[in-house]
Amino acid sequence: KTGAMAFTFGSDVDNHAVNTVPKETLVRVTKAEDGGIGGKGPLRPDEKGYGPTGDSDMNELYLSGNLTVVVR
Repeated sequence: KTGAMAFTFGSDVDNHAVNTVPKETLVRVTKAEDGGIGGKGPLRPDEKGYGPTGDSDMNELYLSGNLTVVVR
């Protein structure tokens, strides 16, 4: 498999380049505008506790894996 395009694990050649991941996984994040109504004040999701550092019931449900329930 050395040199072939395949998903492999371990020390064999895999689908990653020397210094980064495949280009399909790279994204660019830019600021579109200031938050809040009319561009004034904090962005509403931020003040409600959403986001990676937020402390809300919704985040706790998401992080515990209980936000969505699959009924079979």
